[in-house]
Amino acid sequence: MPTYRVGDPFYGDPRSPDLCMVGTDLVVPADMCSTPALRASAVASSLSGDAVQVDETAVFVYTGVWAINPRVLRMIPTAPLPGKSTRWTSDRRLLKEHHIEKIGHGYVTTRERTAADLLHLPYERGVTALIPLVRDGLDLDLVQEILGDRFRGVSSRRASQMMEQIAHALASCPESP
Repeated sequence: MPTYRVGDPFYGDPRSPDLCMVGTDLVVPADMCSTPALRASAVASSLSGDAVQVDETAVFVYTGVWAINPRVLRMIPTAPLPGKSTRWTSDRRLLKEHHIEKIGHGYVTTRERTAADLLHLPYERGVTALIPLVRDGLDLDLVQEILGDRFRGVSSRRASQMMEQIAHALASCPESP
């Protein structure tokens, strides 16, 4: 896959629609990001090892929309692959095998698991990232099932209510161009 890293000689506009940002310092030709499999593979090429793409990275893989500017990220949001070293991440995230899928050459949390994780992030970050998933046809019932009574060691009642409010608000307003 041809890639351009910051500092590489590149003759063109890096803000061009011909390029797609897939990491903090990595862009690829836009046609290499036209499907979820291509986006997952492009992001995976910038990761070391078999990491699971989570949070805003997973949203980008599924929808093609970055909910956060990848240039400001210190690192691409990832978690360890289950069964590799520790399954617990620093933010108390335990990934189960059925919450992960292989898309292209990358591992990504499922849409529903991604949404459940986003609901436990700070509000400004989580809601911004959740909106593209809901607009893309997220199965809210499966998210509720994942959340259950307790998820990631905390009560999920507030997260469930927030998800329902977001879905209701998006259903009543048209998508902006």
